[in-house]
Amino acid sequence: MMTPEHSARAEIVRIAEPEDPYINLCIEMLGPLLTADLLTQRQEFTPGIWEQRTETDAMRSIPVSDLQKVHEALGNRIERWSLRSGKVNTDQEFRMAGTLDSWFCIPEDSDWPRALDDLGEKKPYGIWGRGDRSKLNHLTLPSSVAVVGSRDITSYGTSATAHIVGDLVEREYCIVSGGAFGIDAVAHRTALSVTSGKLPSVALMACGVDRPYPKQNENLLRELINEGLLLSEVALGNSPTRWRFLQRNRLIAALSGYSLIVEARWRSGALNTANHALSLGREVGIVPGHIFSPNSEGCHRLAKKELAHVVTDAQDIVSMMQTKFTPEEETLDIPLETGRGELPKLSEVQSRVWDALPLRRPAPLENIALMSGLDIRTTMLTLSQLAAKGVALNQNQGWSKSQ
Repeated sequence: MMTPEHSARAEIVRIAEPEDPYINLCIEMLGPLLTADLLTQRQEFTPGIWEQRTETDAMRSIPVSDLQKVHEALGNRIERWSLRSGKVNTDQEFRMAGTLDSWFCIPEDSDWPRALDDLGEKKPYGIWGRGDRSKLNHLTLPSSVAVVGSRDITSYGTSATAHIVGDLVEREYCIVSGGAFGIDAVAHRTALSVTSGKLPSVALMACGVDRPYPKQNENLLRELINEGLLLSEVALGNSPTRWRFLQRNRLIAALSGYSLIVEARWRSGALNTANHALSLGREVGIVPGHIFSPNSEGCHRLAKKELAHVVTDAQDIVSMMQTKFTPEEETLDIPLETGRGELPKLSEVQSRVWDALPLRRPAPLENIALMSGLDIRTTMLTLSQLAAKGVALNQNQGWSKSQ
């Protein structure tokens, strides 16, 4: 059912650039309706607007000086995007969506993919989709694996992708990718050919869901609409741009409990997806390649830095997923005392990393790994988990305890 919140968030998606922390903060403080009124300039933007903010604990704790920064930043955005605000017609947009069997999902909806909330201040304002919307309920972290890599795929990359994806889908894992040439296309095609079950595959677009891109993959994308899902955080009618490909990579990582990089050059966009996954505390794996192959340089780079583990078959991923999403057995029975209250229960590994964190002066990742006796990848993942529990802080200079 369409609500005022749907219309408001559709306007925000149409006007604002994705992953803008100030827009998300404005939505949190003022709500989507008032935020949309400000962006469309139906409501005058004055300093007194913040008196209408939502009185949550988080909002009350924002210092006046920071509120001034938010005010200035939002004012700049309203002015910068003023030409867009006059071209917004949500009634027309939703009518167009109806002709495409497209739909708009927002955080207020019960079927909103909650994994996207892990992106925090960079989460999407809403998601346009095509396909059977009820399948969103099957898009969960324990059952979703991102498979990404080079567009200029090799025969080895094709075989490796088909081999691993085929086995994953047979075990009812959903394959998340970007609908592009190369590894993406092979991953989607393999998933669709193996099964048409609950949700074989999902493609995240860097353009409107009404504009299948690339054009050469139009048949594949239409098959995804029929059997899986096509999703995008940008409004209908938008064409893909270079920066939108990078922006959508964070959505691929956020929606997946595991990210697999099959082939990636030294500066591949797939590494961008891997970095997003690591920052979210998700597991990352790479398929090793020929040591002289440029298409595997990025994968080997992740492995050398101990940011990803080597994957040679689907069972490597399944074992990691089962370990990560099975209730922890190594939880300490006695909560740790911090001197300023109790910590939440931590696993043995989490406890080791927390003990290695300094109280005040932030320490770099390498120092924390050295102190805890863990490898870099495990330390980074564990720090993300501790941050999610609210007991670790990621600062520019490194990491420290938050309590």
